[in-house]
Amino acid sequence: MSQLLGNAFSAELDWKPKTSTFRTGARYLDGLTAGTAVDVWGAEVGEYQGVTADEIFVVLEGKAEVTFHRTGETIVIGPGDVVRLFAGDTNTWRTIETIRKVSFYVPPVQSGS
Repeated sequence: MSQLLGNAFSAELDWKPKTSTFRTGARYLDGLTAGTAVDVWGAEVGEYQGVTADEIFVVLEGKAEVTFHRTGETIVIGPGDVVRLFAGDTNTWRTIETIRKVSFYVPPVQSGS
C-alpha cells in the first residue's frame, strides 16, 4: 500500500531555512479533533529517523526519500506530492534538497501531559 497519495501542484518559492529541521507556528483548529494542527515543517539536506503523528502533508519545495519502517516502502517526494503518515510509525528521512511541507496533523501525546 503506497503512502504517496498523489501530486497536487508545482510551485516556485524563494525561501531558505535557518536550522537543520524546523516547524513554524502550528495553528490549532477548533471544531475538529482535539489537538489537530496545521503548520509548516522543513529540513535541510541530511538524514534522520523519527516517530510520526497522524498526518497528511503536501510538499511545497525540495526533495526527500522517505523509508517507512512498518511497510519497508521507500518513496521519493517533491513539490506537490501528498503523503499520509500514521501515528506511532517510524521512518527515515533522507533530505536530498532542502524540503518544506505544509502539514495537517494530530500531535503525539507527550508523556507526563
